[in-house]
Amino acid sequence: MKTSLIIDARSTGSALSSILASITRLSSDHGRSEILLVDDGVLDQHNHDLIGSDVRVVRCRHTTLGQRLNMGASHSQGHMLGFCQNTLDSCWVARMLAAAEERADLAECMNSINGNPLIEMHPLQRRLANWLRWHSHHSARALGVERTWFDRLGGFDPKLEDDAMEDLAMRLKACRANIVTQGI
Repeated sequence: MKTSLIIDARSTGSALSSILASITRLSSDHGRSEILLVDDGVLDQHNHDLIGSDVRVVRCRHTTLGQRLNMGASHSQGHMLGFCQNTLDSCWVARMLAAAEERADLAECMNSINGNPLIEMHPLQRRLANWLRWHSHHSARALGVERTWFDRLGGFDPKLEDDAMEDLAMRLKACRANIVTQGI
């Protein structure tokens, strides 16, 4: 199974080099992964020297975090998408892959229900998502999701900046999608 690990250069800030090192190490342990670094012009020469040949840079103009992460996803090829904004714990990628394997049969089944691949949120689900966001004890700094669920929900809200990852995580949870998050 191929995974795409997507990092936003702007939101990671000074932690970029340690995040790249961590993700490069973790992805090599689990094989068949690609690493995409979304750059809206914030990378300087020092950072370019840190980027190895196994990292693909996706250039975009400065936009919101939601738009940048969607841009990274549109250039990715993985069945499982991982969005990373902080240093990862040592088993995050393994947990992300395990979650995808457990639900692969459900995702295939959901693609064919009523011929409608899009699951819309009803008002009750929106209220649940708002409550879950309020009730959350920490922000998601890494989010793993199957591409089918990401595409089904339309990805990140392009209007959002800091709350983009939490918003998508809450919408996915409201639809009972199998996701893997890591907090701060």
